[in-house]
Amino acid sequence: MDQPDPHLLARVAPEQMHVGAQVRETHVLWSASEGQVSNAGVYLIAILTFWLVLPVLYAGYRYLRTARHRYSLTDQRFIEESGILVKHVESVELYRVKDISVKGTLVQSIFGRGQVVIQSTDATCPTLLVNAVANPVAVSEQIRHAVEIRRTERGVRAFDF
Repeated sequence: MDQPDPHLLARVAPEQMHVGAQVRETHVLWSASEGQVSNAGVYLIAILTFWLVLPVLYAGYRYLRTARHRYSLTDQRFIEESGILVKHVESVELYRVKDISVKGTLVQSIFGRGQVVIQSTDATCPTLLVNAVANPVAVSEQIRHAVEIRRTERGVRAFDF
């Protein structure tokens, strides 16, 4: 019997695991980091006031925070990872997504970036903001397509109340 790749196994709570059970990790469909364009104002102030230490340190902090902010779309969920020293992971099951919209600031539009807003029925995170991603319209279409596939697989239909 072939042994599965340990990198493909998802973490399962002990009470959910039974003898011989193997849960395969999902396939990553899209992954990106939050764009540094979201910090343009902070960087501008740090450059203009470079002789002061505090704005430069704050700009460094914002750079690290943005660089460590990642988004991933798998075939089962949307995952947001953030944090410099302490990692915070928020995930939304795709079948729970109610609405997807695209918006952005003028600076983000100039650099071909934007925001994707995901509304869901998730109790802990009903609104998820995917900030400063490249080509936000294509990303929102990819999320929408993955949501429709996942709803079909689970036999879930969306109801408006």
